[in-house]
Amino acid sequence: MVQNNQKMETGNKTKRSILEVARDLFEKFGYEKTSMNDIAKRSHKAKGSLYYNFNGKMEIFKELVSQEFNDIKKHLEESCLSDDEISKKKVIEYLQLRMELFDHAPTIRQTIIAQYYETSHEITTVAEEVRKDFDQWEWQLFYTICNTGKKYEVLTSDIQPNAFADMLQMLLKALEILFFAKNEYEKSKFTYESMVQYLIA
Repeated sequence: MVQNNQKMETGNKTKRSILEVARDLFEKFGYEKTSMNDIAKRSHKAKGSLYYNFNGKMEIFKELVSQEFNDIKKHLEESCLSDDEISKKKVIEYLQLRMELFDHAPTIRQTIIAQYYETSHEITTVAEEVRKDFDQWEWQLFYTICNTGKKYEVLTSDIQPNAFADMLQMLLKALEILFFAKNEYEKSKFTYESMVQYLIA
């Protein structure tokens, strides 16, 4: 039993090491220009070790994108949604922190760039597949925010929660293009955060 646990921990450590190296290489050189040989060489692992843990480069990339979306969701839940209360302050914090977390997610940023410039069908297919859960979770959150706003008469009764969630999500995705595909986040960060406060406060 102890031996099995040690083997499992060693396997997990190897997997984490490969993923960390791959993330750095993808960020530095891009998905297309990074090979399994590059990842094996930089991680000081035999190529067979990579294929023992992953089916190929795309599976590594998919795992990284999935990890980043899970980390973003977890961080948002812990920082802005730690209780049932949804206030204007929490919505502002959520919208500001969300973009900051995306800025620190290099493989997600690559999927946004690939989708916008249509540079890699492989990446965009994976992005759509992996992002689906995050988008559904976020849409439901916006739907709840709208209903809460209507309940406390912050929003008028004629606002439709479905349309509210759709529009807010579409706006954020459009901003992702500006911020991360066009590399404008640092330049626009203060304006975005001020605009969020102005519109919601």
